[in-house]
Amino acid sequence: MFVFCLLLSINIVCFVLLGWIWYIIIKLYTDKHFRECPPYVPSVGLEKKVIIESVSEVLKLSAKQMIVVDPGCGFGGLIITLAKRFPEHKFVGIEWGGIVSKIAKIRTNKLKNTQILKQDFFDYDFSKCDIIVCFLMDSLMKKFGEKIKHDHKETTQIIFSNSFEIPGLPLIKEIKTGKNLFFKNVYIYKL
Repeated sequence: MFVFCLLLSINIVCFVLLGWIWYIIIKLYTDKHFRECPPYVPSVGLEKKVIIESVSEVLKLSAKQMIVVDPGCGFGGLIITLAKRFPEHKFVGIEWGGIVSKIAKIRTNKLKNTQILKQDFFDYDFSKCDIIVCFLMDSLMKKFGEKIKHDHKETTQIIFSNSFEIPGLPLIKEIKTGKNLFFKNVYIYKL
């Protein structure tokens, strides 16, 4: 009986994953907005650790409350880690995916210094933030850089980008990780 239940569970999981993959494929072909805002890809590995430590260094030195924004936050793993370490600062995650943003809201529900917004991050006003942490697709980076420049405020903003350069922004540091085949390096910008 146990083996039957186990096999049934595995079949159900495989069926759900297959359905999810077909859903994404259909959306890629039928929905222009979906092609511009790719599906959730989690940030993992050395690049994520480098960003967490680099942002932590900036937050430790700040005497004022800083606002950290993660456009395309997914399930919120990056900002959850930072929000727990730095309860005196504010963290905003932006996610356009309905199910993913709901999961992020549930995961951050008990964190008073964290907010998850379900919206397209191109509709967000980035002049409200001090630090931006992002792991976006290469195809979005030029448009994202233009958006950041358009929204730029008078005070300094620091942008940490996982794996992809942002054309048109002044790069102050590139941290070479090179551990992953597709996603590597962290790019740091200051406006």
